[in-house]
This record gives sequence, C-alpha cells and structure tokens, in this order.
Amino acid sequence: MKPLVLLAVEGATEKEYLKALNQHRYRGAFAFDFCGSGDESSLKNLLVNVKRKAVELGSESVSGAWIVCDVDENRPHAKNLQKWLTEQSRLPRGVVLSNPCIEAWFVYHCANTCSSRTAVSACKELENKWKQGTYAKGMMIPEWLIEHTDEACSRVQRRRASFAEGATAWDEAPWSDMPELIVWLDQLSPRHSE
Repeated sequence: MKPLVLLAVEGATEKEYLKALNQHRYRGAFAFDFCGSGDESSLKNLLVNVKRKAVELGSESVSGAWIVCDVDENRPHAKNLQKWLTEQSRLPRGVVLSNPCIEAWFVYHCANTCSSRTAVSACKELENKWKQGTYAKGMMIPEWLIEHTDEACSRVQRRRASFAEGATAWDEAPWSDMPELIVWLDQLSPRHSE
C-alpha cells in the first residue's frame, strides 16, 4: 500500500509540481490527497482543510500532512500556522513556504540563485531561465525540471546558509522550504533508494 500524504496546496501550480515530483522522482510511490485545496486558497483555508481531512481519515492511516503555499499574501495567518505546527499530534506535519512564490523555487532548478523579491518578478525571472518550451502558471511540470531537484535543494541550502543569522521564511531572501518536504519524502519512499 502506498503511503498516504495529505497536501493542502495554495494553487494549481503547487499541485502540478507535487504530482510531477511523485511521478518522476518517486515513480508514483505516494498517494497524495490534495484535501480540498482550490485555486488560490489562503493559508487560513489550507489549515482548515488539512485539519478536517486529518480528522476524517484518522492519523493512523496517514503518513503525514503538509501545507504548501507562498508567503507573498499569507503573512496574516502566520500565527495560526505556527499553532498548527506545534499542536500535539501523532501525525507528522510540516509546511513548505516559498518566498515570494513557488516560481522562486523553480528558478533554483535553472540557476544558482533567484534574485526576485516579488511574485511578479519571480515569474519573469523564471520565464527568462526556463530551459525548454514556455513556462505558464498551472502548467504540467516537465520531467526535466524534476530531474534538477537535488541541484535546487543544494542551491536553496547554500542560499539559506548565507542568511543564517536570524533569517526566517518571512524575510526578504527568496527561497523555499521545499527541500524539507523532499527530504521527508525521500525517507518515506520505499522506491527512492532502489
């Protein structure tokens, strides 16, 4: 039986990325449940959806629950997110924040650094660095991007190290917490190490 992972994602782009990650990196090793995530869901709605689905399924049948969203418009809900992360639960949970948006994470698949501080500029930067075809929000994510996941993780970790003193996801440095989810999935995947 495939490990079931609850994912509350902000929009279609995040959902397409995670589906491609499961297909191309993990060869379909996971059952992802996108628990009521809709296009452009707020962090507040994502928290409600993931909590509801976790209760509905029961923690014993779920391997973990993750929220995936951008920081660009979600700062007002940061305290609720922190509360959810620190609540007692048997269910492993985490959050992937991309600053300012998931496109900054995609830039790290194509270049050593992302210099954009806004979602609009991150999308433009990605369009300029996209290696094959044309990038569009919500598109199916190509296998070539997923093939550069390890490089992107290394680049984000190096970027974080340069901002190690007091930096948080809400700071100005563009990066993503996606490497934490990938490390967790790598450990959970029975097929990844084959």
